[in-house]
Order: sequence, then C-alpha cells, then structure tokens
Amino acid sequence: MAKFAMPNVHPFPAIRPGYRLVPAAVGRTETRQIVYIECPTWCTENHVEEPVSNVEDVMHRSTATYDDALCIPSFGPAPFPIQLFAYVEADPVATNLLMQAAHITVEDPHSASTAQLTPEMAEKLADDVIGFASHLRHLARTVRLANQAGDSDPDMDEALRRVREGRSA
Repeated sequence: MAKFAMPNVHPFPAIRPGYRLVPAAVGRTETRQIVYIECPTWCTENHVEEPVSNVEDVMHRSTATYDDALCIPSFGPAPFPIQLFAYVEADPVATNLLMQAAHITVEDPHSASTAQLTPEMAEKLADDVIGFASHLRHLARTVRLANQAGDSDPDMDEALRRVREGRSA
C-alpha cells in the first residue's frame, strides 16, 4: 500500500469547555481586522460592535439590565435615582488574578463607582442587603407612624387633657 503525502494540515485548536469562538474587531479604524477569540459562554458583549485597539483589550461582561438593577428613587434634590447594576466580568490580561477570573462587578453608573466581588463576597453582600431591607422596613414603619395625624387614640387624648387640667381620669 502506498502512503499518501499529507499537505501541512494545522488542526484547529480545541475550545475550552464553557467558551465559544466569536469574532472581535481589533485595530485602529483604518486597519481594523476581525479576529476570532475564545469568549466565555456567559459573556454577552458584541466584540465586533465594541472594537478595541489590541486583542489584549477585549473585556468579557454579562448583561446588566434595568430589570435586575436596584433603583433607589428620591423625592429630594437628587438629579436621578441611585442605580446599582451587577454583572459578571473578566479581564483576561489583568495583572490581578482575581480580575482575570470571572467575578461580579457592582456598578453605580451615575457616580462611576464600581466594586469587584468574589462569589463569597457577593453572597455576603446579598445577606447584608436582606438585613438592610429589614432595617428599611422598620424605618418605613417608624416614619409612617410618626406622620399619622394624632399620635394616640381619642380616649387617651381625653384622659391626658383631664390630667393636664388637674382633673382625675
């Protein structure tokens, strides 16, 4: 049997589990190219519509929606409500290993502040938010009672009036 010479065949690299191959726009406007990168399955960024100068600048993020945001309205002078968004993010070339790994980012877009959380930190924050919600309900009850017309029942008001006038109840 004759052996056939195989041309130089370069096997396609295997994609890691939990990733997919996606196009990304890389380069300056005049030299922009489409390259293919590994992208985590949780990432919802469109890497073609969000071009970067270098492939190293590609960030991975999940979607942050208003449906999942914590919006704190105000009747006061604040120009807009406080909004907190949370999403998954990873920076593959960050020098901080925690930033390279998938992590949760909590962001207030109006103040441009962010907090990066490990899964353990996020679970602790979730517990704290539940406790804060309980505290908020207690404050709401306190304010509601404080703002009610009259702060006691009518019979007690009559008894207090008599005592103040020096008469017995």
